[in-house]
Amino acid sequence: MQTARTGRGRHRVAAATTATAAKGAEEVSRLRGGRSLHRVGRSYTATLRVPAGAPAGAGPLSEPGEHEVIARLSKSTGLPGGLPDIVGVALRVRHGALAVDLLFASTGMLPVARHVLRPRRAFLPGPYTTLLPYDVGGRTRVLGLFPAGCRRLPADVGRLDAAVAAEPLTFTLATAAPLGRWTPVAVLVVHTPRRDDDPATVAFDPVLNALPGLRPIGPFMRLRRLAYAGSRTGRGAPAPSAEWPGA
Repeated sequence: MQTARTGRGRHRVAAATTATAAKGAEEVSRLRGGRSLHRVGRSYTATLRVPAGAPAGAGPLSEPGEHEVIARLSKSTGLPGGLPDIVGVALRVRHGALAVDLLFASTGMLPVARHVLRPRRAFLPGPYTTLLPYDVGGRTRVLGLFPAGCRRLPADVGRLDAAVAAEPLTFTLATAAPLGRWTPVAVLVVHTPRRDDDPATVAFDPVLNALPGLRPIGPFMRLRRLAYAGSRTGRGAPAPSAEWPGA
């Protein structure tokens, strides 16, 4: 009996914490007049190249060829370029007439560090991961983006367009078991700027825009769902469409 009461008490605490966090995201978004986090960024058209022999059951990551992508590079708090910040990459990948959203943030690369946010002064170099696990074709995996080469690009959003015009940004997309080794599965090339007022980049949501074989999983799903919804409510943004723009 005591164990049951303790379990119910923990559930109530967890539910209250989740609701508080979601409400906090809503209020921050309302006060900032935009995204609660990653408000400062630029969006681009990109291409995801999946090689032959891709793992089965993982949506666009299982289909060899080139896939249309909308990519947004951003800074979490919007600090000036010279100051460390959490930097991120949001992807909207086309899968037929559907859109799949994947969100990455600056982290470490090693088994424990890939689950920990890491502020830095540059968009490149340095790894990005989803931090939390995904179901990737029936396997529990973390997704990562790793810039190609040793190119350096300061975390200054105002310099992004010129950098992309000079040379597209290229990343290796890889997956790994939560504590396992990284396996490359695709190449992402970010190449063409999009309008700042592009409605396709108003909001990304990896919980809403997911597939059965490519979706976030784990104990924080309810928190993530409510936090994304709260951020949109706070700034009056609609939920992102599950359909690819113009499909």
